[in-house]
Amino acid sequence: MPRPPKSSQSNTCNFLLAFLALWSCVSLVVIIVWATWPHMRNHNQSLCEAAKQTAIEKLEGVRVIWNKDQHTLTEQLKGSRETQASLESELESVMDRVGEANVALMGSLQEKEIMKVNITTFKIVLETHVALQRNLSSVQALQQAHSDWLQANWTWSLHHWDSCNALVSAAKSHQVAAESQNKACTSAHAHLTKRL
Repeated sequence: MPRPPKSSQSNTCNFLLAFLALWSCVSLVVIIVWATWPHMRNHNQSLCEAAKQTAIEKLEGVRVIWNKDQHTLTEQLKGSRETQASLESELESVMDRVGEANVALMGSLQEKEIMKVNITTFKIVLETHVALQRNLSSVQALQQAHSDWLQANWTWSLHHWDSCNALVSAAKSHQVAAESQNKACTSAHAHLTKRL
């Protein structure tokens, strides 16, 4: 059964107290009027006693009801205080968890910012490496072209060297032939000179 709110309990209590006070005042007025009215005194003595008895019985009934309501309200107030204490404890626990979650969230946000900075740094480093790789590729292409030129030049130099060696060999052969021919000519000249 749900407990009524605190203001509702207070209103019920105030209503019962006001009703008891009003009932008491009305009963006193009726009793005083009947007691002081002389021509009605004898006639209404029995009625007054009956009304008084009825009023006392009603008052006792109201007191019993009031005591019962007071006890019920006290129990409800005790229960509501226990519920309030339990809710306050639970609220404190929830607030502690919220605080821990906030701390964890702040840590996550800081890690996220650090990761953003790291990603930006990695991007810059990656772009630098890409540019460096392009430069190295260009340098490698230039070196390859230079190497090809040197290889071609070396091959030409070898052919030129072989050609020069062949020319030297041919020149030596011509020299030997010329020397032989010179010797032959000298012999022939000497032989002709003897004949003359």
